[in-house]
Amino acid sequence: MTTRAGYLRRTRRGLRSHDPLVRRTDRIEARCFALMVAVTVFLIPVAVWVSATMWDSQLDLAETQNAERITVTAVLDADADAVSDSTGWGDTVKFASAPATWRWGDETRHDLVQVDDMATSGSEVEIWVDARSGEHTRPPMTTSAAKFTAVLSGVSLWTFSAVGVSGLFALAHWRLEVLRSREWSREIEAFLGSTSSH
Repeated sequence: MTTRAGYLRRTRRGLRSHDPLVRRTDRIEARCFALMVAVTVFLIPVAVWVSATMWDSQLDLAETQNAERITVTAVLDADADAVSDSTGWGDTVKFASAPATWRWGDETRHDLVQVDDMATSGSEVEIWVDARSGEHTRPPMTTSAAKFTAVLSGVSLWTFSAVGVSGLFALAHWRLEVLRSREWSREIEAFLGSTSSH
């Protein structure tokens, strides 16, 4: 089995066109390996640029959402209804919701809101609503969540791209190994044939 050090030595040898022991398939594989490393390194500043771009846009989105959403006090119309949901990893998470009512100017609004699974009818809860319409909405994005999303986008881009490039190199390496094996078989057959004729 070829070790990593041995593979790197063979790769360096493959880049030397004057070495008579280096086959054509070795040179192709060495160039593919060098290309894989170059593309992987090139993707680092690209991922950083994507993270920086997402950083600004996500922070702007978080700021906009925090400006457009406010909290109001709602009163539960019924006890919380808990629903169990399996995460797929052996854990069970409980989600509880209940119908609630809140005042918006001269109007009364109703909607199903997420609450603690022990909440009872008549309890008061703080909910997020649209500052213009008073409609129930999701909580605004936090600054930390915006930053995390930006960093995750860059890391994900680099990771998936690096995996894709590595996969292409692995495919090329497998194909070159098949060609190398066929070349060795033909040369061994030719050699054995030439020795048996004497």
